[in-house]
Amino acid sequence: MGVELWWLPSLIVFGAAAASVAAVIVALRRRAKSRALRTHAAADARQRQAAISLVRADDQVQAATDELGFAVAQFGDRAAQDLRAALDASRRDLRDAFALQQKLDDAKPETAAVRLRLIDQITALAESATERLQQQLGQLDARRGVERNAPAALDEVRQGLAEVATRASAAEATLERLGTRYADGAVTGMRNALRAARTAEGQARIAAEAVASRLAAGGSDPVGVDLAAAERGVYRASRSLDAADAAAAHLRGAATALSEAIAAAESRLAEARSLRDRHEEPESRATLGHAIAETDQQLLRLAEPGREADPSADLVALREVVARLDRAHADARNRQLRLENARAALGGTLVTAESQITVTRDFISDNRSRVGASARTRLAEAERQLALARVEADPVTALDTARRAMTHATDADALARFDTH
Repeated sequence: MGVELWWLPSLIVFGAAAASVAAVIVALRRRAKSRALRTHAAADARQRQAAISLVRADDQVQAATDELGFAVAQFGDRAAQDLRAALDASRRDLRDAFALQQKLDDAKPETAAVRLRLIDQITALAESATERLQQQLGQLDARRGVERNAPAALDEVRQGLAEVATRASAAEATLERLGTRYADGAVTGMRNALRAARTAEGQARIAAEAVASRLAAGGSDPVGVDLAAAERGVYRASRSLDAADAAAAHLRGAATALSEAIAAAESRLAEARSLRDRHEEPESRATLGHAIAETDQQLLRLAEPGREADPSADLVALREVVARLDRAHADARNRQLRLENARAALGGTLVTAESQITVTRDFISDNRSRVGASARTRLAEAERQLALARVEADPVTALDTARRAMTHATDADALARFDTH
């Protein structure tokens, strides 16, 4: 090579080095991307497991809530204290876990590490809530073992089943009567509660029959589990019948409240019609008239012959239209009062403004050479506003205009007297 190509070997060396560096950078980036993908997949798997733990914990809390009432009824409040304390603690853990899950859903964590930390916290809280309750429920189940007096407990179960059957038959008769008067949706809650009661009753009878068979056989097979299932079934059936009775009472209460609401609505309609007929503003009459028509239509719908009523839903619908009627009535009443008050005040304001204008005009006339343009301008504007107020049909606008005339006349008088000093 000639002297002029002395730089070529250096260029080759530097080029090879640059290529090596580039290759290393590409390899590092690929490795980092692969590692990120593996981390993301692992986080997704852990997040799915955390969601499963959350659902399991929530179900466990619901089951323990039902079990607490049963435990109190069976063993007394003091015996259920440990379960109540565990339930309170688990509810707090579950509430915190759901809050973290909401945070994870709403905002994308800054880093994968932050996301994993949130997921681990959710899992730990959910599992802690579940394990705490399972331990307490296990202790209750142990207490319901075969150590108890099974024959006496079975007699109590049978007595409870007899009471449940009597109550259920009465509730079904009530449901049949209500079903002929009200829409199907109105008695759905009661029907569902009765269905749940009958289901629990059936489960309790099966468990009780199993206990009776084992006791009659005189064997050594434990009866604690079936006896506890029978007792629990009686308890749940009773609770469901309580709910059915409450639904029937609520329906009757809603029907009474609806009758009272209809009477109140008719009274308010009479007041609204009276105000509409004497109101001076067309816009207020139209708005109030629309609300009256809407309320009338609702009352007519409720009074349709042969209509299947749903007192709760009908009460809500009626209260909504009556609320709109009340707002329209109040607005129209306020507007009418404003007109009447303005009309009552207008006469005195006109007299006062005219008197002030006369006093100011006389003072300016007596001091014509010393009063400047500003006072005269205010006086002219006061006279103009007074003239407008006298011909204005709307009393509110007329009153405002007369007050402006009074203000201008007072200002003119003050300016004029300032000029003469």
